[in-house]
Amino acid sequence: MFQFSSMISNLIIKILRKIKLAVKSFVSRESAWLYKNRFERMDANRKDIFEPSRAAFHLDRYRFALQFVKNKIILDAACGTGYGSRILKDEGEAKMVIGLDNDFHTVKYAASKYSSEDIIFVNADIAQLPFKDECFQAVVSFETIEHTTSENEMLKEIKRILKTRGQFILSTPNDWGLGELAPFHVRTYTLEKLKDTISRYFRLIDIFNQNSGTKGRKENHNQPRGIIKTTDENYRLAECYIVIAEKP
Repeated sequence: MFQFSSMISNLIIKILRKIKLAVKSFVSRESAWLYKNRFERMDANRKDIFEPSRAAFHLDRYRFALQFVKNKIILDAACGTGYGSRILKDEGEAKMVIGLDNDFHTVKYAASKYSSEDIIFVNADIAQLPFKDECFQAVVSFETIEHTTSENEMLKEIKRILKTRGQFILSTPNDWGLGELAPFHVRTYTLEKLKDTISRYFRLIDIFNQNSGTKGRKENHNQPRGIIKTTDENYRLAECYIVIAEKP
């Protein structure tokens, strides 16, 4: 009997070791993928990979959006690695968050790290959303519109899936230009161009400057970290703009 129990114990130990090794290998693969793609894909919770002020910059805008999401069904359009979808659900008390991204490997990472019963990640194109009309109460889309080659299709689709008077919260850089600074961007926006583009489909409610406070970054214009209302006096100092719009 003792020998049999010992055999069972040894077998359990071997199984647990294999599980531990498998988990460790999976985590290593995740980290390796994230590090390899760090210039295009950020997980702002990974301060070991990403510069803290840039990570905080991304976290700040999601936390700014929390005022619009409580008890609502939210689409996080171009959710990236999913950390923001988790913030919207856990800190913003959203009813449900659907995170959508067009990159399969990014969605796989997001699902492994941040999915839950009320946070679901979907691999799809933002210009062809796989959802019924008027099924979301708010859409969050940060640092997305400057990446898409289908600007108008993206906005038409977001308008379609939003309920009437639903909020659209988006952000984009303030005229960074194209090239070395923004190698994955296909267009750039001044404030006037951004207002004109969004107002074709939505009613503009408010616009805010966001700055990271990152020292030595010229796009930050020597501004402190924070989000403040955009005015005629300060709009040129924004590193990024955050727009609050509404479906009419």
